[in-house]
Amino acid sequence: MFAGRYLWWMLMGIGIFMFAALSLDYITWLTIQLSGCGDMAGACEPALRLISGVLKPACIWTAIGVLFMATLLRLHALSLIWFWGPIVAIWFVASTPILLFLAADAAALAQPATLAALPVAFLFLAAFAAYLMFALEDGDRLPLAASAPLRLTLRLTAVYGALSGAAFMPELSRIAGTLLDMPALSVIIALAQPYLQTVLTLGTGSMAPAYAVLAAFIAALAASLLPHAAAPQPSRSAIMLRRSRR
Repeated sequence: MFAGRYLWWMLMGIGIFMFAALSLDYITWLTIQLSGCGDMAGACEPALRLISGVLKPACIWTAIGVLFMATLLRLHALSLIWFWGPIVAIWFVASTPILLFLAADAAALAQPATLAALPVAFLFLAAFAAYLMFALEDGDRLPLAASAPLRLTLRLTAVYGALSGAAFMPELSRIAGTLLDMPALSVIIALAQPYLQTVLTLGTGSMAPAYAVLAAFIAALAASLLPHAAAPQPSRSAIMLRRSRR
């Protein structure tokens, strides 16, 4: 999937999500007003169940699925799926609760408390998705093919972001135990999460280390876009010359 198509699908997924979060409530109100079912007790029940109980969740999960699949296809096109695919999957899973919360109450996004409570994994995901929107396949340079220290920084900070997503997701133990039908796994995850949180926050209990790593991740992504940072891909003539010498 090329950058332009990826951008189109991401905007499509965001549009579906915003429609479900912002517009469906007004559509429900308009339906009640036009149908006149509010005059009879219980007459609006079928319409409310259809819009709020079926249509809205379907739109939200469709939007999340579109964003997730578009990102995986973009990574596959860039030959980055093996390392970055699992990382992105963890970021998406850790970001799903806040997306569902915002879909239920979109007005909360304007509140400073909500912005301060955004998961670090969601911020990692947003930064990486923005990076993938650049035309990384153009020219003779490979995506993320930067210098060795820069590549190491990107991978270490990405792994930290994935671990943060797993550590600070309260629903992880319940979801893992339910999907795998392993109650013992839920207990193990619930017991391990506090220790992992302590390690990731360096024992401070503050999210400052996580935000510092996020800043390093964004800086490394930006640096990898610079012309001098990427390692040039060997040209076809150089490869043929090397083979002829053999």
